Amino acid sequence: MILAAGLRVVIGCALLMLALPAAASERRVALVIGNSSYANAPVLPNTVNDARDMAASLRKVGFEVVDGVDLDKRGMDQAVTRFARLAQDADAVMFYYAGHGLQFNGENYLVPIEARVEDEIGVQYETTRLNDVVTALNFSRGVKIMVLDACRNNPFVGQLAKRQATRGFAVGSGLAPVARAQGMVIAYATQANDVAADGAGRNSPFTAALVREIEQPGLEVATMFRRVQKSVYDATNGRQTPELSLSLLGDFYLNREETDSDVWRRIRVNEDPAVYHDFIARYPTSFFTIDARTRLDLIERRAGEAKEREALAREFAARERALLDRVERAEKVRQQAAIDLARRDGEGAQGAAPAVAARPAGALVGTVRPVPLPGQSGQARAERERLAEEVVRRERELASLETEKRRLADERVLLEQAMAARMGSLTMSPPDQPSLSRLAPPSVERSLTERTAAPPPAIAAPSAARPQAVRAQNARPSAAACSEILLRAQLGELTAQAKEQLLLCR
Repeated sequence: MILAAGLRVVIGCALLMLALPAAASERRVALVIGNSSYANAPVLPNTVNDARDMAASLRKVGFEVVDGVDLDKRGMDQAVTRFARLAQDADAVMFYYAGHGLQFNGENYLVPIEARVEDEIGVQYETTRLNDVVTALNFSRGVKIMVLDACRNNPFVGQLAKRQATRGFAVGSGLAPVARAQGMVIAYATQANDVAADGAGRNSPFTAALVREIEQPGLEVATMFRRVQKSVYDATNGRQTPELSLSLLGDFYLNREETDSDVWRRIRVNEDPAVYHDFIARYPTSFFTIDARTRLDLIERRAGEAKEREALAREFAARERALLDRVERAEKVRQQAAIDLARRDGEGAQGAAPAVAARPAGALVGTVRPVPLPGQSGQARAERERLAEEVVRRERELASLETEKRRLADERVLLEQAMAARMGSLTMSPPDQPSLSRLAPPSVERSLTERTAAPPPAIAAPSAARPQAVRAQNARPSAAACSEILLRAQLGELTAQAKEQLLLCR
């Protein structure tokens, strides 16, 4: 028992692993920092919002995020250290920074909120080297992304420029280009040696565009950043153009969710209406929403047709059962009357053959006639005639029921053909769609023929005529049939027969 339980656990774990997408095993880590409240530099209005929104977006797409806002030098160093440790076994890593940054002697530095940068010593010991972050990124074995929304105006350029005459260093605007490594993507809010805008809204133009594009599933990282470039360029009227440095050997997707196209390819042959309702609600503006509505309409029409067929089948089954009950009762009464008549004849003439026997197979109605027996009294003859008339009357009732049975069968065939013509189901229903006659209980179908000695040949006539009706319907598709054929043509689901009928619809 213990062995069986353990085996079930192992099988369950294996099935769970198979059910998970392959990308779910990919480990992603991000470091997000946003500095705003500077003590010795101008306060930046939206960098904290930029960092928080970016951290939220990255968590949504599967990143484990180390984040911090308004960090001092110690806080920034601790965040980078923690990030470096997490990056060691990560498949993808990303660093995002929004705040003041500067380049000094061709090297880039990120500015903590309490930094006082008055000279070269302040640059070296009160700021965080961007190269230290690059080293942390390189601990990862996979894709490395660095996003810098830090090319803001250097607040320390004045103080540092005063020292330029006596010291051999240079101070530039914005950030200097970063030497990229294999497998690294570097995105700057603006071009190297240029200054980026803070923006007047919640976010900077660059971060606003980046957060918006990360929400779009299925965008390869290079395509995503190109879209960011265009958005920022348009938003700033050409005053700011982000720059991208990319060195990847393959494709990488920040947002691994399925696109509307991916989802549609997966569900387009599904028969569950809820799937298409969910798709329409999830992608209301998708190009494939029209196809989803078309497919949903087709499925709902099929479901309505099936329900109508089932309802008609139940109705006819009930009517056939009621008819059979009437046939059984009438036959029992006729047989009893025949037995009583035979007994009466036997009592009137010992050894005489019974005047009325059980009805032979295929006997015509009204063939039973009273046979006068010698020596019978008037009362006995009257009783015998009454019994004989009762037998005749019951046989006529049985003949009437046989006629009603044939009429019911004909009505069922005609209704099925009419419904098929109206719904286009004679040509378009799936091959395994049960017909109305097949939906009736088998016992009822058998009983209508087995309980009668000679089945009326008229019942088979509608079945023999039905192929002609089907051929006529195939030759002249109805408006409903043509509508469904066109719907299937739009979805690319036409059979060879339907393609032929599509020509007739046109």
